[in-house]
Amino acid sequence: MSTTDHEPSIRERVSERPSLQAGKLRDLKPRELGIRFAAGALTSVAAGAATLAFGARAAGLLLAFPAILAASLTLIEEQEDSADAREDARGAVLGGCAMALFAAVAALGFTHLPAAVVLLLAGAAWLCGALIGYLVVWFR
Repeated sequence: MSTTDHEPSIRERVSERPSLQAGKLRDLKPRELGIRFAAGALTSVAAGAATLAFGARAAGLLLAFPAILAASLTLIEEQEDSADAREDARGAVLGGCAMALFAAVAALGFTHLPAAVVLLLAGAAWLCGALIGYLVVWFR
């Protein structure tokens, strides 16, 4: 790697904002979708096995893991570059933190409030956590 090929760290600000490019959905190959499906299925099986072995509380931690993250990051790194995969990983960390906030609000609320109210509060907590995380990372 030459001195002009700078590999940014995960802490460095990126030049591009995240965006959705619907046209790229047509470029997905069945093999890639299969890998993502298999990774998601294996993660779900691992969460189920952890539930049976250690109880629901221990396995609940696995539910915050994006099921297809490992496969997706590998495919992104192969097709594009490690910087794009790193940005997706950064987004997954923010999403996982927001999901953990959802789980915390739900765990605290289900014993005291009706389920519908708890789900609304937990969903609002997830949305706020995700938006605040996005604002902190992208607009710092």
